[in-house]
Amino acid sequence: MLHQMSSFMSNNFHIENQHGQVVGVIHTSGSGFSRFFMGSRLLQVQEADGRPLLEIEDTLNFGRDTFELREPQGKPLAQLRKRFTFFRRQVDMHLAEGTIVELHGNIFDFEFEFRIGELVPARVSRQWSGLARGLLGRSTYVLSFATDVPPQLRAAIIGGVVTLDLMRAKDEQGSNS
Repeated sequence: MLHQMSSFMSNNFHIENQHGQVVGVIHTSGSGFSRFFMGSRLLQVQEADGRPLLEIEDTLNFGRDTFELREPQGKPLAQLRKRFTFFRRQVDMHLAEGTIVELHGNIFDFEFEFRIGELVPARVSRQWSGLARGLLGRSTYVLSFATDVPPQLRAAIIGGVVTLDLMRAKDEQGSNS
């Protein structure tokens, strides 16, 4: 499960296993000043013991949202880009090694699955977080992996879920202004 703890300038998460134990954390890094004026932000995904897993960079761009996922050493892992089709929004994840992971379902309401061809390595559903958490804009996502998903793809999918939450938040802010 990914539990979101949002504030005005950050999107932080706890990642829990099926037993409720924290197995990872996601922190927004950089100063609030740079995020506010430069528009870009960097999120760091870490194991519970602090070991880095990946970085998510949301760069300032105009038009289609694009997010870069990198391994801790800076090596590209994946890129997510929102594209507009005639009737709906769609997001694809392009892994650095060339594989395209498609996201199927109701992406911005968070009932969807990651697909590579006919394979479904992961499914995501958004769950009720309770009234207090909901009023604070906090969300809970249940992410279920197939048993044979390699570690790099798992990392990219975790980054993909966080990225989609950031895209959803941007869309909500845009529609409220």
